[in-house]
Amino acid sequence: MAIAATAAALAVQLPNSRSAEAEADRIGIELAAKAGYDPRAAATLWQKMGAVGGSTPPAFLSTHPGPEQRQEKLAKLAPQMQPYYAAAKNPPSHPVRVGEAARSGTG
Repeated sequence: MAIAATAAALAVQLPNSRSAEAEADRIGIELAAKAGYDPRAAATLWQKMGAVGGSTPPAFLSTHPGPEQRQEKLAKLAPQMQPYYAAAKNPPSHPVRVGEAARSGTG
């Protein structure tokens, strides 16, 4: 009975954990792009992590997506993040003062 309860808990918890990790990756690549980091580098990071990571448990037992899945997903997200990256690399030519941003509703 204990084995069945553990298996049932894993069947519910592990996919949710992997989903949360995938969401964290998406948020992370967006924040990095907005901070001026090239979003294409996220996929190469996971390529490197996979190369040095060693053995991993089977996907159905893992709490995290595998490096290959993360690399693939981040590579697909990178084009969507390019506008954030471009905006961070090319800020507005005139600085906005704190008081002006508050009055104009932009900050």
